[in-house]
Formats: sequence, structure tokens, C-alpha cells
Amino acid sequence: MIASPSANKGVVALALAAVAIFSGCEDNYNENQRYPERTDALVVEQFESSPVRIDPPGLFPNTLSELPNPKEAESKVLDPLKVDASYRASMGKALEKYFGTPLHPLVGGIDDSDRDALKLDKEALAEGSKLYRLHCLHCHGLSGNGRGPTAPWVNPHPRDYRQGIFKFSSSLQPSGSRKPRREDLLRTLKQGIEGTSMPSFGLQGPKELDQLVSYVMHLSIRGQVEYEMLKEWAKAPSADKPKAGDVDEGMKEWITPIIGMWKGADAALITPEAFPDNLDASVQHGYEIFQANYKDADGKMQAGVGCISCHIDYGRANNLKYDAWGTIVRPLDLTQGPYRGGRRPVDLYWRIHSGINGAQMPASNNAVKTQKEIWDLVNFLQVLPYPKMRAKYNIEIE
Repeated sequence: MIASPSANKGVVALALAAVAIFSGCEDNYNENQRYPERTDALVVEQFESSPVRIDPPGLFPNTLSELPNPKEAESKVLDPLKVDASYRASMGKALEKYFGTPLHPLVGGIDDSDRDALKLDKEALAEGSKLYRLHCLHCHGLSGNGRGPTAPWVNPHPRDYRQGIFKFSSSLQPSGSRKPRREDLLRTLKQGIEGTSMPSFGLQGPKELDQLVSYVMHLSIRGQVEYEMLKEWAKAPSADKPKAGDVDEGMKEWITPIIGMWKGADAALITPEAFPDNLDASVQHGYEIFQANYKDADGKMQAGVGCISCHIDYGRANNLKYDAWGTIVRPLDLTQGPYRGGRRPVDLYWRIHSGINGAQMPASNNAVKTQKEIWDLVNFLQVLPYPKMRAKYNIEIE
């Protein structure tokens, strides 16, 4: 039997509706949609052990169950489901009170002046949530947990915003409280992250990009408040563990400093020192201080910055590590050229100057003798991927 044209149209309409619903292409979230309670493991302290392999496709985020030293998890990984159920229930209510829902996102508990300065008004967040649903949710997840349906199949895995840590920042803030400047997040959206599955969204208009940044900030602030309060409960002695009745006040106490960090980031731009006059000498000295030790012009041994201790064989060795999220990563192969945080000289300067948050890439401030040496390292790194340039500067890395 052949279906009537009207019946065929009905089937097509249903199919198109299903595609729209399951692909995230609806205009907005459902009124009843809620951010999920955090039930996945929290890494509360950096792992010291080294992974034995990169996690195969489809297995993320199960890497925490395969730690080479399982005892490490006892003190460095928190299971949120072990937190008192009444405390977690109160947290869920308070999180919705201060941060709303996916359809009605907000950031409560802050002054209007702070909300305006950070562009966290309800209109910006509501529009940003729509754009996030369409472009970002499939990788970064509904709550910004970096565990959307695409996440297990791409490596490096999408960023989890919930610890308030972002890798690529030009902010001079201390590593423990460092937030990206708004311009850093906009640059990531415009350019994507080279060598990863994070694409460029440069075809979006400036207004749309700004709204997306505001919503990512909302997810990060919300997630960090949740993270810090769960961690606080877990680390408190049994007799002093926070009670369900303390949640609302405790949440406001965490929101205030986290907002302060975000506000302070834009005013804390890393300003590079003057560029070296002698480029040839700068490249050569950068090569020397990249090592653990080197001989100076007088033949005396000097301590270098020691980048080679992590970027073994200039990054060509598989020196696997765990990052702050418990994800398996490896220091970059610097002979290949793609730099995820950007390939401009100033991007490299920022990475070397203050490190890469969460990635065990430390700031160089305590290692370099002068800020000029940061430029020396930048100039060496720009030469490193190119054999003919290395030959010009008599740099041997084989």
C-alpha cells in the first residue's frame, strides 16, 4: 500500500522534529530542565603518579578508576555521593536559587555593579544559554562538565569549567586564583584551539560571542561554588562538617571571592618586557636555558629554566601526566609547531611567564633570572620546529 502525500508529510515532520530535539537544535531549553547534581569524582589535589597510557576512545571519564597508584585516590579524589544526602539536597536548592536553571540562568548574591562589569545580566545569560545549547553542549555538557556525548571520542577532551580553571590566560593573578580575562575567552572562541576538536566560532557576531562568554562564566562560577563546597565538606573533621542549614550562607561566602577573582582578571594583564635587541643571541640563549644546565661564555655551568625536564626530548617523548581534572595529558611536542594557546609571540610569552593553569605547566617567574629570558625562550621556541632555522642558529636537537 502506498501512503498518501499527507501521511508522508506527517512522517517527514515527525522525523525533522526528532532531529531537532535530539541534535540540540531547539530554540531553547525546556522549562523543567535542571542542571544535574554533581555525582562524578572531584580531583581535590594534583596526582603525583604518572599514567601508563592515553585513554582509548570512548573510555573517558573512567581514567580515574585506572590510577597506577589506587591509594592516591583515597586522599586526592572525592566521591560526591559520600557527602551527606541532606547537605547535597540543600546545595541543589541553593544552587538553583543563586544560579537559576538552563532556561533561566542567573548569577545571584552579587552587587548590580559587579553583574554589569562582568556582563552577567539575565538577558546576556539567557541568550548565551541558547547559543551554548546549539554550539557547545554536545562537547562541554549541560552543566559545563566537559562530558557531553561527544567528549569520550575526542582527545584532548573538552574543558570542564566547574573547577573555575582555564588553561590559556593572559592574567597576572596567582595560579591558585587565576581567571582568564574576558578577551582570553573571546580569543578562544574566535580562533578555536589548534590541535584539538575546539573549532573557531569566528563567524558568530561580536554580540553572540560576548553572550557565549557570559554563559561560560556563569557555568564556571556555578560549578566552582559547587566544587568548593563539596570539597569543604569532605575535608572538614567529622564533628565540624557543614550542616544542611549552613548551605545558603556558605554559598554566598564562596560567590563573593570567586566573583572578585573574575573582576580582578581584566585589570591584571601580563605586560611583556621590551623585546631583545639581538635576536641571534636571544635564540641561542633561549636554547641554553631551555635545558636543565648549560655552559656560559666563560665555560662555567649555569642552571637553566629546565623546560626539558617535562618536555623530554623537546616534547617528543611520551611523558604522560594527570592534569588538575584527572585527565591524562602529555607535555606538548614543541618540534611540531601547533600551540594550543596561540602562536603569536605574546601568546608564548604569556604561557611561559605565568604557566598553564591545571596542566602542571608552572610559571617561569622563579626560574628565569630576568624577564628578558622569557623572550629568549619564546624566540627559541619559534625556531625549534624548523630544521633550516635550527641550522642557521647552530641548534642541534637530534
